[in-house]
Amino acid sequence: MNLEHLLTDEDRQIRETVRDFTKKEIIPNTKNLEADYSQVEKVHQKLVDLGIQALGYPADYGGGDGTNTALGIICEELAKGDGGISLSAGINWGIILKPAIVVKNKTVMDRFVPSFCGGKLAYACLSMTDEAGGADSENPLLAGAGIKTTARLEGDEYVINGSKAWPTHGGIAECYLTICTTDPKAGDEGVALIYVPKDAPGLSFGKPEKKMLFKTSVNSAVHYDNVRVPKEYRLAGPGMDANFYHFLESGTGWHSATMSLGIAERAFEIVLDYTGTRQGGFKPVRQHSMAAGILADMAIGLDMMRASIYNLSCMMDHLDVYGSPWSPTFISKAAATRVFASDMAVAIVNKGAELLGSMAISEDFPYEKCLRDAKVTQLWLGGQQICRYRVARGYYDLKNWA
Repeated sequence: MNLEHLLTDEDRQIRETVRDFTKKEIIPNTKNLEADYSQVEKVHQKLVDLGIQALGYPADYGGGDGTNTALGIICEELAKGDGGISLSAGINWGIILKPAIVVKNKTVMDRFVPSFCGGKLAYACLSMTDEAGGADSENPLLAGAGIKTTARLEGDEYVINGSKAWPTHGGIAECYLTICTTDPKAGDEGVALIYVPKDAPGLSFGKPEKKMLFKTSVNSAVHYDNVRVPKEYRLAGPGMDANFYHFLESGTGWHSATMSLGIAERAFEIVLDYTGTRQGGFKPVRQHSMAAGILADMAIGLDMMRASIYNLSCMMDHLDVYGSPWSPTFISKAAATRVFASDMAVAIVNKGAELLGSMAISEDFPYEKCLRDAKVTQLWLGGQQICRYRVARGYYDLKNWA
């Protein structure tokens, strides 16, 4: 981190703990972890034992009231070992239940938070992208009209119907924060965020997706067939739910950026080490001016990523200064950080591959994992182009004219 003076002693201790954990428990075992999910769960339980999972929840429930800066450090360090483990740890840390904590929805908090503070591994899920319509559900220009999963209020319950594609932790989560619409014609007023427990009748799941990257995180479709939940499981109500959906998009984009940084840092470490020992033209490869220029570009990109990501982390921890996290200005800054970090991570990893040659794609060398894991950060959460809509809306009134 470039802003060392902003770190607390606790932040520094967390960094050293997670960095050491990653070096010992993840990096030497990446092949086994990608091949056997039971080994992944053992790693997550060890993180639970370290207090990482409970850190993001309120102290009243046994949590640690952790900051966004602390979570950024955790996700960055874990991503140096494995992007999928970093993804899951960040989600389970509290990102999904954070909106309920912010609005003080005690019904939701009492129902779900204790599972994450009791010393056992628990999963949460953001059930967002619809099977029908795909990234339309994330497109801010559609103002909620692209959401296909519906929620209908019947008495004291919401009845949910629809299907979600690719949600992380689908099928294994304790709770599913489900993005719905009560009326597609109502725009943002129709957006509803509803927490659904894993045992709700009518909730079912697809098979885990087979992927070339992030093999250590589970993605499965989630199907809602007249799923009924108490109306109190809705986050906040019309209007505010849409605001918090934008807040979630900012938060998940920032989370993605922290993983991009960790993956790119790991790539740089591998390339720096390899080019220091590999000989070419009778001297170490990194002593050639062309290689030095490439390494410099990688280092410059990393420095700019760190500055952007931890600047945003500090902003998120001081909303009293920087304002509402769902304002167009704040969302624009968060989206810009996500887009920049994702694109830069891919550029850094690709540049490094040029210095490694065929070693970059060897399954017996650790770099091919960086090549695989970096790319996904450009593809999820609506992708880079839809995310750029959010950036633009921070500067002018960008509309959907379809």
